Amino acid sequence: MKRKKFNPGVRITIFFIIFAVVFFSLGIWQIERGQTKTQIMSEFENKLTKEPIYLNAESKKWDRVLVSGKWENKKQLLIDNVIHQGIAGYKVLTPLRVDETNKLILVDRGWIKQNKFRDQLPDIQIPDNFESVIGTLEQPELGLVLSDELISNNWPKISQTKNVEVISKAYTEEIFPMILLADPLLKNSLEYIKITPTNMTPIKHYGYSSQWFLMFIVLCFMYIWYGLSRNAK
Repeated sequence: MKRKKFNPGVRITIFFIIFAVVFFSLGIWQIERGQTKTQIMSEFENKLTKEPIYLNAESKKWDRVLVSGKWENKKQLLIDNVIHQGIAGYKVLTPLRVDETNKLILVDRGWIKQNKFRDQLPDIQIPDNFESVIGTLEQPELGLVLSDELISNNWPKISQTKNVEVISKAYTEEIFPMILLADPLLKNSLEYIKITPTNMTPIKHYGYSSQWFLMFIVLCFMYIWYGLSRNAK
């Protein structure tokens, strides 16, 4: 019996090397992403277990904090295109003028349903009272923007993003660089939506990793099979 020789050819070998490196590298990358997301979720959950401390210059993302101040009802923001349980609505950001300072922190009071007609905004009025708020600090990224106009002109203004760097331009006062998601026990809270620390869970990353490695293995088998059978007679 004639022994088969392994001879896949130069072109197939180059093709194999390129895609084998790509598939294997993507598998490793997804594992690293999964590990990073695990660390992020662990840090997030750890911070949620801590007692809130008063807001200060050292406060960081996801810290549990307490802040006292006076509501600024006339300068509220509505974050557009927030879908909750399949229903379109807005996140309501209300400025709180921090006690003994002229600085504002934007408080996420929760979600409210959009009215039937877009030009009729929901009622988000709140008394300009002094209040203490407990919640979790978040620092939203710019995210997907569905409009060229990021913020409307009239109060309450409608914003296409929750990114503080963008929405702070709507105010003349200094804005704290993070948003405070108020606990649902707040007197004037709306429907509460929990913070999602990552847009993809570690399990999904590991799932994608296994798919890339499977493609790498299949490619290796196909390369070996082709190389052995190419010159078979």
